[in-house]
Amino acid sequence: MRSKPELHDTFRRAGAIVEVEAPAGGPAWVVTDDALAREVLADPRFVKDPELAPESWRGVDDGLDRPVPELRPFTIIAVDGEDHRRLRRVHAPAFNPRRLAERTDRIAAVAGRLFGELADASDRSGEPAELIGGFAYHFPLLVICDLLGVPVTDPAMAREAVGVLKALGLGSPQDEKNGGGGAEEAGPDTSALVALLSTAVRASAEDGPPSMTRVLRERATAEFGSVSDDQLIYMITGLIFAGHDTTGSFLGFLLAEVLAGRLAPDADDTAVTRFVEEALRHHPPVPYTLWRFAATELRIGGVLLPRGAPVLVDIEGINTDGRHHEEPHEFRPQRPSNRKLTFGDGPHYCIGEQLAQLESRTMIEVLRTTFPAARLALPYDELRWTRTGAQTARLTELPVWLR
Repeated sequence: MRSKPELHDTFRRAGAIVEVEAPAGGPAWVVTDDALAREVLADPRFVKDPELAPESWRGVDDGLDRPVPELRPFTIIAVDGEDHRRLRRVHAPAFNPRRLAERTDRIAAVAGRLFGELADASDRSGEPAELIGGFAYHFPLLVICDLLGVPVTDPAMAREAVGVLKALGLGSPQDEKNGGGGAEEAGPDTSALVALLSTAVRASAEDGPPSMTRVLRERATAEFGSVSDDQLIYMITGLIFAGHDTTGSFLGFLLAEVLAGRLAPDADDTAVTRFVEEALRHHPPVPYTLWRFAATELRIGGVLLPRGAPVLVDIEGINTDGRHHEEPHEFRPQRPSNRKLTFGDGPHYCIGEQLAQLESRTMIEVLRTTFPAARLALPYDELRWTRTGAQTARLTELPVWLR
């Protein structure tokens, strides 16, 4: 597997906060120092408000979340201050570790079914199973949908449709992409997914099995006085997108490390947890935070930033900073310190961390117990990964013999 970019080391040598040219144009600043990064992520003067972004930035294509105004108050990643704290209070009970742990058997069943289907297909074709498209992204998508009560049966359709819903909801310039063409060029039909989301929302208002969506409805009603079906659909759409895309990227790397034989066959729960923690440090799926903007002119790290200054934190660079980790570019599950920024820090610390950790440990357990002979179909060093812009890193393929 090719090494991560040396750009992070270059940034770090240039200083704790470095001015760069933003991919969408104009100046931006990258924070490379751990202590300064945590200061920035906790500072209320750095906000997620997309209205502070440069006028030329158009939406998700530029790494910018720009929700439609009437639904922005229900978008946990795009609001700050008290609005964000209220949404955290709505979402946090749904991600309670004890509540999630109660669903471990269901999560394991999803993993077992997907692995089993891939193994059977591999047996029939005589070709190795492909675990990136076939498992790494489908597994967390099916898990979050199950937790929310969304009856998804076709994860490939749902994954494509969620991507389009995300783009439409956060302001991607679809009209420009489509060249002014007709509906046939507008992307996949999302009506089936919307119908599934509506099913989950309706069920959350009725007696029946509990779901995350019901918790969200109850907590949002308590917090805001009422919540409409459209607002609830918007909230769960955001969770589905966030709950599978970056997690899927990480699970691909984690599977590669496990299948390369880097986890001892007799590793206990503690060792597995440390293995996952090291993989999260070494393979953060998102190398940089989402954009923050200076709400006012301010000085930080000795640098004067103008109002509206776009700022990123270099997660991957800080995770591989030799001042915090001995031999930082080596994968070493036994290292004594697992200090990392993979899930961010401060008020916007990833609310789905516990779920991602549980999915990772459960996936490993199912793979080791059900398919103990699983191994890579090509040498680890020949695996390749890619990255689009400053966002998610992912393996391009992961061929595996499961049996």
